[in-house]
Amino acid sequence: MRTTEEENIGILKTIWKKGENGSWSGHDLQGIDLKPREGFEKDYFKIESEMTLMTQSPGPIMDNLFATFGMTEFLVRQSIVPIVAWNDGDKEMRCIGTGFFISASGLLLTAAHVIRDPVDENYTNLTQVGEKSQRLGNDLRYGILLPANPAMKGAPFLKPSPMHDAKWFMCPFEWALHWGKDHESPLPSQKPEFKLDIDIAVCKVSEHDFIGPYQPLNIGLHNLKLDDKAVAIGYPEMRNIRLNGDDYQPELTVSVGSVTAIYHDNITEKQNSTDGPNFEFNAKIPGKMSGSPILVGGGIITKGVVSRSLGSEANHATGCLISSMMELPLMKGKRLLNLMDDGTEGIAKFVGSGL
Repeated sequence: MRTTEEENIGILKTIWKKGENGSWSGHDLQGIDLKPREGFEKDYFKIESEMTLMTQSPGPIMDNLFATFGMTEFLVRQSIVPIVAWNDGDKEMRCIGTGFFISASGLLLTAAHVIRDPVDENYTNLTQVGEKSQRLGNDLRYGILLPANPAMKGAPFLKPSPMHDAKWFMCPFEWALHWGKDHESPLPSQKPEFKLDIDIAVCKVSEHDFIGPYQPLNIGLHNLKLDDKAVAIGYPEMRNIRLNGDDYQPELTVSVGSVTAIYHDNITEKQNSTDGPNFEFNAKIPGKMSGSPILVGGGIITKGVVSRSLGSEANHATGCLISSMMELPLMKGKRLLNLMDDGTEGIAKFVGSGL
């Protein structure tokens, strides 16, 4: 990945392995160039696919072999995924947004308003279960879609199974967490309105026996500056997917712009309509790209989560700052910074002023 070239777009991916004692360790690093497919402009494009190897030594991670090589689109889709939701008995899954892995264990970030889609669109209900927590309808299901490597089909050393012919795998959520509170209306006839503190959600994707470790993007407490390159990668305008017999494969789109404004104190000063500390950038962001990662600078660190497009302007969007939520409490009081330091989840830690 030639990050010194101003026009180059790329990401840096980490490959992980899990030791016998349950601890995670990095196995390899690999940069992937993202080039426009023929017929697309360099600031908004589908990805030109080229064969790429993620490691030169696959032996220690044979359990994850089929995720370590493939075409560019397939490899990026191992990290950046469609988020789906449905109720028991539904005939199709709703594609509600984009998310991306931040740990080998299955921690994933997306926009909080993506997770709240079932509530906002009235296909689930809420039940208060504590002073600061609510439970969604018992029939509601969330998950993500991972593409299957075409090389799996007919692999001679695999036992015959439905996995041979799989187009994608659906991996369900164990839990999802976002931050906000109900605000009482001055009108007694109106229900309280839920307002987000920050438009970021953290989710835990269940482990999948066949998939092995997930492939995260890299995050960290690194600053961004005005005019930094900002690259959002996600799934615009996805359609819903039938639960039986649907081979639809959402395609990634890369949208390139630059940082035009930064609002570190947006919670108290409310400098724009996006919830929480955020930044604006001048890239095209259609629907369903909410929750996409925003890689800032050379593509090593993901610093933002796509929140929304602003008004009718074609190239005006906001992203929430990941750094602003890394010290917020998650499950059992842990924070992302704790998990990064103690190595229990497989989150890369990058140190350096140039990030």
